[in-house]
Order: sequence, then structure tokens, then C-alpha cells
Amino acid sequence: MSSANPGDVPKDEMGNMESQRNLYSVADAAKQLERSTEQVRRYLREGRLKGRRMGGQWFIDRDALETFQQAAQVRNDFISKLRPAYELRALDNVIGIGEGPGSNISEGKSAYRRASSSLTSRR
Repeated sequence: MSSANPGDVPKDEMGNMESQRNLYSVADAAKQLERSTEQVRRYLREGRLKGRRMGGQWFIDRDALETFQQAAQVRNDFISKLRPAYELRALDNVIGIGEGPGSNISEGKSAYRRASSSLTSRR
């Protein structure tokens, strides 16, 4: 016979309850990540977010969720530093039209070269 009070939780169950408090359901994780529940399930299936299935449902450990959030923040910081392509004008120097003489491309390469040479002779 146990002398414990009826409201007392056995010690072995106490550890189990504590670990359950550190688990997030898919819905809770979705709120935390500001994503849909389907997106969170996709992360879990792909292995990008670590979780475990219990009783047919996914649960995510608090540490795994925090690690995933930090990694996502690093990716977002990198992406936010990239400039839009329209600001870069990367092809202007490759194609030669950004600062070029303004020849009509349909007239061909020789027309472009004539226009370019007349521009350099004026400098």
C-alpha cells in the first residue's frame, strides 16, 4: 500500500510530464513559426524539423523548434541582404547595352561596333 496522497503524482510519471511540457503539437509549432500546420508537417516529413510521432501525431521538442527558428532567422537575414535584380543591372556590362551607344540590335553586331567606335573617337 502506498502512503502517498491521492493528488500526488508518482516520481517516474513526474519526469514524463515534464518532458511533455517541452513538446509542441504541430498546431503550436505552426503558431510559433508563423507557418501553416501543413508546412510544419512538411518540414517534419522532410527531416528539416526534428520531431517524433506519438499516437499517430507529430510532436516537436522545444529545443528542436528553437534550433529550427534560429536557422530560419539566419536564412532570412541572408536573403534580406540581397538586392533586387532590377537594382543590380548585372547584365548591362555583359551585354554592353547599359552604357552603350544605343544602336539598334536588329541591325546587327557591325552596327553596334560602328556606334561604339564613333563614341570612343569622340572621347
